[in-house]
Amino acid sequence: MSSFVNQYPSRSCNISDSFVDPKIKLKPKVKGKKGVGEAKLYLGNIKNFLNEGVVGSYDDFFSNYRKNNRYYFDKKSLIFYIKNAEYEYKNQLQKYRKDIYKNYNDLRKQILSDKKDLYFTNLKGKEYSGSRYYIRPEKLDKKHPWSFIRQIALPQISELKITKEPMAEYYAYKFELRFNTVDKSFFDHNSQLLIDANTNDLKKRHIEGTLEYERLISARRGQGYFREQVFKRMNYCIVTGSKEILEAAHIKPWAKANDEEKIDSFNGLLLTPNCHKLFDKGLMCFQDNGEVTMSNLIKLNEFNKLVNEDKKLNKKPVLNTNTQNYLRWHRNYFKKNFL
Repeated sequence: MSSFVNQYPSRSCNISDSFVDPKIKLKPKVKGKKGVGEAKLYLGNIKNFLNEGVVGSYDDFFSNYRKNNRYYFDKKSLIFYIKNAEYEYKNQLQKYRKDIYKNYNDLRKQILSDKKDLYFTNLKGKEYSGSRYYIRPEKLDKKHPWSFIRQIALPQISELKITKEPMAEYYAYKFELRFNTVDKSFFDHNSQLLIDANTNDLKKRHIEGTLEYERLISARRGQGYFREQVFKRMNYCIVTGSKEILEAAHIKPWAKANDEEKIDSFNGLLLTPNCHKLFDKGLMCFQDNGEVTMSNLIKLNEFNKLVNEDKKLNKKPVLNTNTQNYLRWHRNYFKKNFL
């Protein structure tokens, strides 16, 4: 088994902008990009494949596309992908040709409605100019899994990982849709992908169990050193005045912050659970004078059910210059919620 894995390692290829949503009339998804959209997927340069010490060619990897081979898109990876892609679908940092968020909920519902992997059988490959290698299904229609992947995949920040799996009488090829970046700007602060990336980064830079590591990790849950320092600055909910069931909330979220910001007490507020959730979701923010502003995404009567604001509170903790800078970051991050 180990010799097989060494001979046929997993392959990853980026999702280029030409691998477009077929509904955009063969044009790239992203504005400003030239070219014609295409159903074929570029795997890479053949020379690079050979220079990596792999025995054989792409045709060898796919076993000459024999008819009894099976190919499938791994549903687990699609579920993880679509959940973590919501922020980019909604905010569209890449400036797409159309509002891709309009179809997001339908695509997500379609993925979550059936947990089965998406199988197909008619894959083929072809070389271009002796070096560029592409694959695509031989027979393709709108209901084909390949067409569905073209709809949900975000160009330039995504990739497909292809793994060759030996079976008794055939080979199965697992396609996993993943992100090829951990750029914080493309993901929501509560994205599991971003949280995992932060955690893995901390493990690389700090020894687990050390004081510094534990301070940074516990801060994600609003616990430990971070919570203690925030309590030194205030001892009541900065919105309601309550001194019961208080949570230490980050203003600039843990997953978006650097090491210093993760445990900076000026990046923290004490809030009741309801206020914390509203603030974390960008349904509430603070102005420079400490005034609480409600997002237009929540109805006033619903907001009032969750928050009993005390407008006579001492707002000194949020008037601090350092805290003000964090609050401006928060307002800018959620600015679309207050338009």
